[in-house]
Amino acid sequence: MDKKEKLGKSWWKRLTQQKEVEQDREIDITLSELRHAIHEYEQTLPKGVNRTVLLDDSQEIDTKRLKHHLSGIPKQRFFMSKETFHIVPEDERDVIYEMDQVQRALDLYMDQEKKLPLQKFQNALQLDLTCLREGGYLKTLPKRPYYVVDETLIVSLEPKETT
Repeated sequence: MDKKEKLGKSWWKRLTQQKEVEQDREIDITLSELRHAIHEYEQTLPKGVNRTVLLDDSQEIDTKRLKHHLSGIPKQRFFMSKETFHIVPEDERDVIYEMDQVQRALDLYMDQEKKLPLQKFQNALQLDLTCLREGGYLKTLPKRPYYVVDETLIVSLEPKETT
């Protein structure tokens, strides 16, 4: 708007006039970049609030809320486990639902049995999913193996590296 146009409008119209909203730029990002942006975002949250506030009912990450931590809005869709914070791209989203079920089953088992349901004769802390299924902690047997990461009893798809 040039100076002549500004003079013709009242100050109220200029104040209340909608400014043109710049379109958000769509970008491609990696899982690593997304994890970093989520970590930065979480640092801005009040104490006691965690990153799950970014999730909708289907556990999709609202990447629009991360645009200040990224250089735009990701084209891809990402999903996150509410229980373990594991992040996956859209084509692997069934993993997070299964992972959440396994984590809840492990937590319940530990509360009731006071021991870990581990596979026998394994170096890695691999969960005995059959034990969890037969005990009624899991409705269905998961498609992949799960491991316990450490003393926090967080479930993972990867065994903890032994050093």
